Amino acid sequence: MRAISSSTIVTDPYRAGIALGESLASMPPEVVFLFSSIDYSVPELLEGLHDALDRDDVIVVGNSGNGFYETTFSSDRGAAVLGLSSDGQVRWRLAYAERLHENLDGKLEELMAKLSADGETPCLGYLVSDFRVDASRVEAVLRDSVGFPVVGGLAADDYLMQSSYIYVNREVLSDALVVLAACGDLRFSIRVGNSLQAIGRSGRIDAIEGTQLHRVDGHTAKEFIERETGRTVLQTDRGTLSLLVNDAEVSEEKCLRSIIPDLLDTGGSLGLFGGIPRGHSVQVCVARPEDMVAEVHAIAEAASASGKGAAAALVISCSGRKVLLGEQIKHETSALTEAFAPDLPLAGFTSFGEIAPLRRADGYTCNLFHNMTYVLLVIER
Repeated sequence: MRAISSSTIVTDPYRAGIALGESLASMPPEVVFLFSSIDYSVPELLEGLHDALDRDDVIVVGNSGNGFYETTFSSDRGAAVLGLSSDGQVRWRLAYAERLHENLDGKLEELMAKLSADGETPCLGYLVSDFRVDASRVEAVLRDSVGFPVVGGLAADDYLMQSSYIYVNREVLSDALVVLAACGDLRFSIRVGNSLQAIGRSGRIDAIEGTQLHRVDGHTAKEFIERETGRTVLQTDRGTLSLLVNDAEVSEEKCLRSIIPDLLDTGGSLGLFGGIPRGHSVQVCVARPEDMVAEVHAIAEAASASGKGAAAALVISCSGRKVLLGEQIKHETSALTEAFAPDLPLAGFTSFGEIAPLRRADGYTCNLFHNMTYVLLVIER
């Protein structure tokens, strides 16, 4: 596998696309991942990229985010690309669905079935969706219908939570979901960081409707969190105060759901970035910057210690982490370049939710939806 990454903060979207495309033209790429800030989400960005690449067969997939990551540069505004070429060893398949508010579950099931239509099951998938969906429904389809690892997340804007965009070849879509699947000899590893500090006692979900959590352990959602933390839930807790979700039947499948305090209603219910099955238990978690930084470095060191070498890396990291870490967000990429190589091709985005399985001794768990999580996909040589 060969890879190149680059980034730009050129303000004109078409010229930004040209700059990104020219940086990849020497390879040339089979697949291009494109990540940008929300203000670059216009067709001109893709037009410039394709004009510079001057190829009709290249696959472009990506999305807007609350900023982007690249090997040597990350920014709230601009765009980054990661180009991959397997010299024909990997067969790439792209499928997408629009109008997600109409039968999300059915459209995703049909989309995933198309990716294995000829009997060849993909070895890996990259999925990104408009954030204005109940991502727990996406998770449910992935758990029930998909037998291969999927990484990705929810496209984002600049934390205004008003819009997001998906990139599919030459199109800029909203209210959409796209999956890029890889078949063949693609070697990779997936690592997830979301070890927040759990506090207080666990509580059982009594009442939840979609992403609106009503009652936990006999209390309103707000009362439950305040009981365990000893303080009032504030708007400043958005994205940084989370619930650890436990399924008693599958103890290894743990994930986080961040609360959205500005969706607090007068009855004490709280909005979440994703739903939770009724009957599951939750425990309040708080994030500490020093723990998050240490965990990212531990993940990078463990990935590099495998000895398999890295051709490229893809990073999806929660916007809540960005809010909490501030300038320390640079560790989410510098940990990788320190562990692997200073010029490691790398790109990614800051998301409103993350998708990835967890590692276990015999491979991976089923695919899960997360919040306040760092997802690392290493494409191995």
